Amino acid sequence: MAEAMGVKEALSWIRDCGCSRDVESNGSKGKIKNTINDQFGASTSVHDRSPQSLNLKSLNSISDLKDLASFRLDSLKRHLDHSHSEILKDIDSCHSRLHKRFKIQTQACQQVVDEAENEYKKMLERIKESQDAMKASYSELISEVQASAARVCKTTIPELLQSFEKAIDALRSRFGIAPTSSYN
Repeated sequence: MAEAMGVKEALSWIRDCGCSRDVESNGSKGKIKNTINDQFGASTSVHDRSPQSLNLKSLNSISDLKDLASFRLDSLKRHLDHSHSEILKDIDSCHSRLHKRFKIQTQACQQVVDEAENEYKKMLERIKESQDAMKASYSELISEVQASAARVCKTTIPELLQSFEKAIDALRSRFGIAPTSSYN
């Protein structure tokens, strides 16, 4: 009685899980032959009758139930393996796409960095040219100022000195002041 109770509970569980759609009635009681579902690509025979040919009422023993559960478990394992391989393919393709995008973005960033470096070098070159031009202009200005100062010192100051001495002598002679030796 306990064994029959266990089978009934197991049958109820099979119905709740949706496994009953794989079981058909053929009206015969006998051994179970398990032929693997074609949708998963295997065709090995491990039992004497397929679970599709059974109906839930024909499951009379624990071994029948075990065979059915084993078939369903194998079917679920194959389905999980198939799903797992599909997921891995999807992950690989996503990884490949992401890798390509990353590579493209890296190349774009490198190109921007290269362009920025080229602009920086051009700017430094222009600054250096401006600096060199300023140095040359400054050197020219200093040379001109020094030449002008030397000319002033050599010619203009003595000319002014003579002009002032003449003006002072003219004033002395007009006012009758005797020349002193300190100005000569």
